[in-house]
Amino acid sequence: MTKLAITLRRAEGTSFEEFKTYYLSEHAPLAADLPGLERYTVSFPADPASASYDAIAELHFPDGETMSEAFESELGREVTADAAEFADMDAAERVVQEEHVVVE
Repeated sequence: MTKLAITLRRAEGTSFEEFKTYYLSEHAPLAADLPGLERYTVSFPADPASASYDAIAELHFPDGETMSEAFESELGREVTADAAEFADMDAAERVVQEEHVVVE
């Protein structure tokens, strides 16, 4: 399984609550329809004032090719553009990982 993990920081001038609300009500439903996506989670810090990020998103795909195709699709481009509306994408950190489940 291939997982894309992304740390996100909110865009300048956006409160943590505005960021979180937009993410959950607008962005997440859009991204949830990416072709081939098998699992999608987003986590927010319990204490945002002391955190170095505002969210961590994890998107699971069966393999790297499926993930690439998802983000190259029309919807994938729309998801990427939407993220730039509420998050500072220059500050985002991304890592593609091969996930191994140890405890289910």
